[in-house]
Amino acid sequence: MFKLKSNKHLIALALSIGFLLAVSVINASSEGTEFPLTITDSAGRVVTLPEPVQGIIVLNTDAAEAVSALGASDLIVGLAEGIKEDYAFQGLKERPSIGTWSDIDFEKIGEIGSKRNGTGIIVLGFVYPGKPNGVEAVSKNLEPFSGIVALGLDFYKEENLSRELRLLGSILGREDRAEELIDWHDRHVAEVEQGAKNLDRPRVFIEGSSRGLGDITTFGGSSASGMLLEKAGGSNVMEEDEAYPKVEWEWVVSQDPEVIIKTDYLKSSDGLPGWSLTSSGDVKALEEMRNDILSRPGAQNISAVKNDRVYVVSAQTLFGLDNVAGLQRLAEILHPGIALEPEEAYGEYLDFMRLEEQSDRMFVFPAVD
Repeated sequence: MFKLKSNKHLIALALSIGFLLAVSVINASSEGTEFPLTITDSAGRVVTLPEPVQGIIVLNTDAAEAVSALGASDLIVGLAEGIKEDYAFQGLKERPSIGTWSDIDFEKIGEIGSKRNGTGIIVLGFVYPGKPNGVEAVSKNLEPFSGIVALGLDFYKEENLSRELRLLGSILGREDRAEELIDWHDRHVAEVEQGAKNLDRPRVFIEGSSRGLGDITTFGGSSASGMLLEKAGGSNVMEEDEAYPKVEWEWVVSQDPEVIIKTDYLKSSDGLPGWSLTSSGDVKALEEMRNDILSRPGAQNISAVKNDRVYVVSAQTLFGLDNVAGLQRLAEILHPGIALEPEEAYGEYLDFMRLEEQSDRMFVFPAVD
């Protein structure tokens, strides 16, 4: 059972019902997806796709990851510039750029669409309500160009990941692949939930970016990191639902968290996911980041510092399909000795993405004993 706290929860419930109805229509055909196809995206928008998808434009790495894992990267005809820098998408470097995830070149998208007769093109981006790069704004900016349909599918929030994969799999006619991914994902999530079920839930502070001790970003209950922390068996000291509230360091000290986790997008020296164990530059940067927290005023009075439970975690491991490995890594931080195999889960993810496994990688610093 759950309690609806505000109108936004009622809206979310309505959207979920709408989504399920949309999927039931999709699944009604035993011969595959039929077009025109009407679906409900994660922004609650009812969208009609007039014909099978002939090309996909991805605005962020999470969308690119989902398309690639479904075995449909050949359909990607345009992508945000930053995606090309990611190790997982080196094979897409020659595809046209459409600006960046935050500064989208809509004219370029229209040009790509016109070269393909303006039909069968979908644009995948984040929901981001009210933001200029959210799906509502993207859709409005694409109105002058016929045949291009924008869909809001996040692919990074744990609570929505399975249904978004199932929906995209149905749209692309990759239902079996989607179910394989979902089964793999759900199996590893269940391992964590079962392993942590009867364990104490340590109080955790998760820190994101910081512009000084008076302006620290943390993660509330509606954020992807907050949801992952809950599944990993932790208790978030930030009890608000707001996704990315700002706090002062004095507030963190007053909460006396038992574990502190600093998430960061620090790039590794070799450009590969996570950080290199053999790179002195990577290790030094991580040590400096951790020492910054340890040396803050009042830090020595916090239980997490007293008990040496302050960690830096690669933000990459907490979002997208590979967050099943990130979830298991979080659970290992919170519950030393829990029987999990995050590197095995990550290796399976690499197989889905057709990527080679790299040795000497770390996603948590310092390593969990």
